[in-house]
Amino acid sequence: MNFRFKNAEQKSGTILIFCLLLLLLIGGGLLGIIHHKIDRLNKRVLIDFADENMLLLNKQLELLQQELLTSEKRLVDTPSTQIRRDSLFILIPASPSNRVDNRLWILLKTRTIQHRLYHLYIDIEKLNAYFANRYFGRRAYFEIYSDKGICIVSPENRKWGRPKDSDVITQGKIVKSDYLKLDVMLTSYPCSIIFVGGEIRVSTLLLTIEEEVQGVMTYSILLGVGLMLVAIALIYFNVLERRKTQQLKLIALQQENEYTQMRLVQLRQQINPHFLFNTFGSLQYLIGKDNDLAKSFVGKMTKVYRKMLRTDDSEWSSVQEELELAKAYFFLQQVRFGKALKDMEISIPMDMMGAKLPRLTLQMLVENAIKHTRISTENPLQIHIVYLSEANIIKVSNNWQPRQGTETEGEGYGLNYLASMYSHYTLDGFGYGTEKGCFFVNLPLLDH
Repeated sequence: MNFRFKNAEQKSGTILIFCLLLLLLIGGGLLGIIHHKIDRLNKRVLIDFADENMLLLNKQLELLQQELLTSEKRLVDTPSTQIRRDSLFILIPASPSNRVDNRLWILLKTRTIQHRLYHLYIDIEKLNAYFANRYFGRRAYFEIYSDKGICIVSPENRKWGRPKDSDVITQGKIVKSDYLKLDVMLTSYPCSIIFVGGEIRVSTLLLTIEEEVQGVMTYSILLGVGLMLVAIALIYFNVLERRKTQQLKLIALQQENEYTQMRLVQLRQQINPHFLFNTFGSLQYLIGKDNDLAKSFVGKMTKVYRKMLRTDDSEWSSVQEELELAKAYFFLQQVRFGKALKDMEISIPMDMMGAKLPRLTLQMLVENAIKHTRISTENPLQIHIVYLSEANIIKVSNNWQPRQGTETEGEGYGLNYLASMYSHYTLDGFGYGTEKGCFFVNLPLLDH
């Protein structure tokens, strides 16, 4: 039986470990998928921000192109053969004497005016000031490079008029911005307005998006961990409940086995030839000497056997019935042993006679006291049966004078059976032992 339950526990433990590993695997896979999906969503959102920034920039470049045409017409109509300026733009005659070495000017176009060649430049510093006063979103910034790779627009003035760091960039690459000192996603777009053939690089800040995504990730992880803990708890409590059920079944089997052994002992006692012979011997002694006592003896013997041979399956009996059986049995033994058995002292109130005790309990305890006590007229056996109201128990005790080497079959089963009965019905207070020279047994009562 123990081996079978041990195997069942090992099997339950193996199933629990397998379920935990499976849950961890599934949970890890789900978290990986969520992380991958969120990364894709994060990148898509960043690209959307970059596209939005690029759309605003293109609209501003279109406005700047219209302004360029107006300024170009105004500069052309200005009556001068030297350098002509108009806000962002500079018109200079193309000749060796008018050579431009200013790196903060960028050549936009060359055109002929009145049979003379002119170069149209744009002032990079003023152009950056122009864009600085426009709104292009708060999550990204941009840089514009000419077709020759010269930086025209950038939030970092140290880059103005200088060549770009690299010719080719990877779309969606995450780099650390020298300007913000933070991670940004770099996206490249071709420039088709004003600076045709050039490149526009949009840097989208990760911080704002990462905070939002991190919040989603945190909730996802907490949800996943919560579900895993709930699943683990359910599995654990299921295994615990099954184990508890198995233990209850085992206890029930043990109780049934003890009860069966107790019934077997009682059956042997019922047909015990020694008890019959001793009883008939006592009866034979009384006949002719004390007819009244002999009649009473026969009546008591009939009552004892009627009670012991009762075939109903009831496990409990009233205190009154138990006392009647114990008194009848004690009377038979008192006739046999005479003054070696003192009268039982019984102190139980009448209102407790309807309470319940395990069947044959008092008779069994009286029998054990007689069989296991060294009794004589000099040291008679005294049995007390007392009700203790503060604990709601009946205490059965006798003077402790144990016999040597006379262990009777069934004594251990009797006390074990009583312990199992009270444990099964969850009644506290059962116990036995010795104190102050007396052996005692405490019997809790089942309320009537």
